[in-house]
Amino acid sequence: MQLGSIISRIRGDSKTVGLDIGHRLVRVAVVGHKQGSKRALLALEHEVIPEGVVVDNEIRNVPVLIDKVQSVLYKAMPGGISGDFVVSVNWTSGILCDKIIVKPVSKVPENELILQAAMGRSPFDDAGNVLDYSVLGRREDGIEAMIVAAKKDGLTPWINIFQALNLKLFAIDVDAFVLSNAYFASKPRSSDMEDEDEAVLLLNLGYKKSYAAFLRNEHFDSGRSIIGGSLQELQEQLSESLGVSVDQCGDILLGTETKQSGIDGSKVKSAMETVFEGVATKVDTALRYFSSADNYRKPTKLIVAGGGSNIINLIPFLSDRLSMEAVRLNPFKSVQIDKKRFFGMNFDSEASIYTVALGLALRRF
Repeated sequence: MQLGSIISRIRGDSKTVGLDIGHRLVRVAVVGHKQGSKRALLALEHEVIPEGVVVDNEIRNVPVLIDKVQSVLYKAMPGGISGDFVVSVNWTSGILCDKIIVKPVSKVPENELILQAAMGRSPFDDAGNVLDYSVLGRREDGIEAMIVAAKKDGLTPWINIFQALNLKLFAIDVDAFVLSNAYFASKPRSSDMEDEDEAVLLLNLGYKKSYAAFLRNEHFDSGRSIIGGSLQELQEQLSESLGVSVDQCGDILLGTETKQSGIDGSKVKSAMETVFEGVATKVDTALRYFSSADNYRKPTKLIVAGGGSNIINLIPFLSDRLSMEAVRLNPFKSVQIDKKRFFGMNFDSEASIYTVALGLALRRF
């Protein structure tokens, strides 16, 4: 570590680099942390990943992916690559998650108690898992913790990529947790005590994968995959209804299709409403499951993230159909932005691209 970095650490200054690698894009966000000041956005960059390099969260072409990650890091930090690096894994990549209550035992460290309890539960007891946990709170009946397990075989190829890039990772996070943290970081603080049973539904509509994450009492509570709700799947459904190409349907969904397309407007509207209804039905099923699981009240708010959050008219449709407030997640509210450095950038439209990368970069070590 250089002398300047040591002095910055002593002063309470640090820099976190959030690296988000998906199926189509590699994205990086850099955030500066200074004692007593609001977090500052330092850089945002992304690179397109060629088709077939990452398939179903599996790396198929290591050299190309390394090249793309190096390129985006050099663009974000032309003066030298440095900072506390944090990366994410996808919630739909075989991640296991559950809440447990552990009773304290005299002279036994808390971490040992929690990990022992986790390893005593199937399927967390699999020797091929990597285990971690987070304490949610301490109650009269014991310590409430969230336990997480990921397959070693799934993590190893990704760790090898970062070692080849000579990047020292400070943490590996799950994107569903990252989005939760991004939401809470950008959420206005209320002066009143909030109802602990109040819940929020965070709907992530990615290009290849989608899921519903439930947040309760300022924590991630649970999550469910939404099969058939990714942006790619919605494009394919619309393509089948309209009889036009999948790429053209992507433009239709995002509102960038030209009027010269020759497609009847009423037919497009009807087909889109059918697609939207399919999403709403899947979300409603997830809501019912959550409410019945522990007798929780239905979430009062829907936060939409991912590329699907840019689908024209989808958010108001879901709000009306599900009878709840619905908004797009915008983590840029939680950072200070130098408008000269990011001149011309539309942060509202860019939110869906950089949400996970920025959520990672909001962490401080």
